[in-house]
Amino acid sequence: MFFLKLGKFVAYVVSAFAVFRIASSLFITFGTEDMAANIAASQRYLAAANSGEAINEATYVLLAAIVLGAFCEIGLSIVHKSND
Repeated sequence: MFFLKLGKFVAYVVSAFAVFRIASSLFITFGTEDMAANIAASQRYLAAANSGEAINEATYVLLAAIVLGAFCEIGLSIVHKSND
């Protein structure tokens, strides 16, 4: 039960960071004038080759967090049903 709650917490935290990274990437995407500025800002602030790569990576992390949260919710519902 402890690990299920911990997993749920980790899923929330990781999803929040992924959404922040996507938002930062979109800010850099629409805030730069040309591709050279996009690449420079992405390498400096996102540690990615460009903002599209950062969005792609953050989307994968967000999907993994959603799957982890779903598995933890399923596990918690099984534990609650078995305790009843």
